[in-house]
Order: sequence, then C-alpha cells, then structure tokens
Amino acid sequence: MSFSYTISKEKGYVHLCLKGNLMNKQQIEGMLAELDFFYNEGVNKIIIDLSDMLYMNSTGLSILINIFTKTRSRGGEVVITNIPEKINKLLVITKLNSIFNIENSVEDAKKILV
Repeated sequence: MSFSYTISKEKGYVHLCLKGNLMNKQQIEGMLAELDFFYNEGVNKIIIDLSDMLYMNSTGLSILINIFTKTRSRGGEVVITNIPEKINKLLVITKLNSIFNIENSVEDAKKILV
C-alpha cells in the first residue's frame, strides 16, 4: 500500500491523518508545504492520527520529529493519536514515546489542545 494523507483545519488546530506506508521524504513534500501554510496562518496545534498507518521506517520517524520541532518552535503542540502496535514499538525502541505527546484517540487529543 502506498502513502496518502488528509489534512484539515479544525477549530484552532490542524488534523493530519496519515495512511499506508511512509518510507521516504518525497511522499510528504506536499504535506509539509500545507503545514507551512497553516503555520503562516498562525495555527500551531496539530493532531496526527496514525490509525490508518501500516508501516513507518526511520524516515517516517524523522518526519514526525520535523513536524514536532517546527510546531514547538512556534509555541505550539503536537499530539499523536491512534498509534498502531508496530509503530508504537518503534517509538518505544527509539524512546520517542517519551518526547511526543501521545493520546489514545482524537477526542482525547482535542481535550489537551483546547
């Protein structure tokens, strides 16, 4: 399965849904440009929903770190939700689970960002 994403601006935050296999940076160039657009509009809260992710390698982790860093540097917050078991194991092994704000659902993430 290839990679795709949906991105939408909700009330005060951006909702980013990632789907499929994220394995190289070329797959997300459009997504990063869209995020930059929202940053420039002053939106600095992001929910990243991974419920439809199948696989992510170190490049995918690097992209999550990039989004986290850009958002934090603008005084914002990133919450990652619905993490599949395979990806969660990767976050635990790399200890990134201690850096990212992780919630079980989008609803729980919204509570943190409000």
